[in-house]
Amino acid sequence: MADLLNGFIGTYVLYSLIRTGVLDHLYDGPGAAGGGAVPVARLAADTGTDPDVLVPLLRSADRAGLLAHDPARAEVAPTARGRHAHRVRGYFTATVGGFGDVFRSLDSLALGRDSFAGGALQDGHLTALGCAQNWTFQKPLFDEATAGLAFTHAADIGCGAATRLIHLVESRPGTTGIGVDVNAEACQLARQNVKRAGLDDRITIVQADMLDVVSDPAAYPQVAEADLVTSYFILHHFVGGEVGGRPFLTAFREAFPAARHVVVADGFTEEPDQRAPVTPLFTLAYELFHDVMGIDLQTHAAQRRHFADAGFTVLSEIEFGHPLEWLFVLGSPREGE
Repeated sequence: MADLLNGFIGTYVLYSLIRTGVLDHLYDGPGAAGGGAVPVARLAADTGTDPDVLVPLLRSADRAGLLAHDPARAEVAPTARGRHAHRVRGYFTATVGGFGDVFRSLDSLALGRDSFAGGALQDGHLTALGCAQNWTFQKPLFDEATAGLAFTHAADIGCGAATRLIHLVESRPGTTGIGVDVNAEACQLARQNVKRAGLDDRITIVQADMLDVVSDPAAYPQVAEADLVTSYFILHHFVGGEVGGRPFLTAFREAFPAARHVVVADGFTEEPDQRAPVTPLFTLAYELFHDVMGIDLQTHAAQRRHFADAGFTVLSEIEFGHPLEWLFVLGSPREGE
């Protein structure tokens, strides 16, 4: 029981260090590569945190192994566990920040006192930010999988913070892109990121529901014209369902007649008879969140079958930095043209 309760506290301590910028400063800031100690006073000044609150956080983080706090010298230093936490911080941002209100409302949801009406329980901004933070370790995998894909106009469906769309367009001179997301907060963050990257003349962000795009692509001509379609961690909401009497993935493929390739990353659930002795990081949060929303997650094998049934060819697939997250590069019927 101690591990269970202490883990809860440790998660909130880590999340606080992420949101205040303390974790970034310690593991990714100036001088971080040297791995030296940082005075607590300087850490507080650089991050704008109150030392009276920061020091207790650092003390708890030390006990969790996230950093080494020396109270006598008033310094903190990096640790190997802390470096790993910084690398995967996006999972904590998404779990505590993006899904946090859902988990805090489980009793109210179970008793019928709360609901998902309007999507108010999920923080779209923090969910998108968590996905963007994971880009640090996903980017090399993504680049390897997509290096040979030629395109002129990319559509990212469920674009979140637009991190991957920005990377795609930025790395291919002359290309353009459109990002689509249903969440207003995610779209706002995406527009800020696009402007910061200096790509607002090449990338457009549109707030729209994926089901609307798929069921009526003519209403979104910039999307329908895309010769590369990408989607990250959103298709699981729709796979297995139907649009206009057609399987969703079939309708999805037909909504993008110009697409030669589709790049899809998503999370999956384990086969019932193949559950790991230790649940992988984020898996419990991911499964619980979708279970209470009534969304049936696919296994990796089931997803491959859905792709084949919809007329896609799986050209390549790689584990996307997590045992239950995969990136697929799919060929469409136009691939050979």
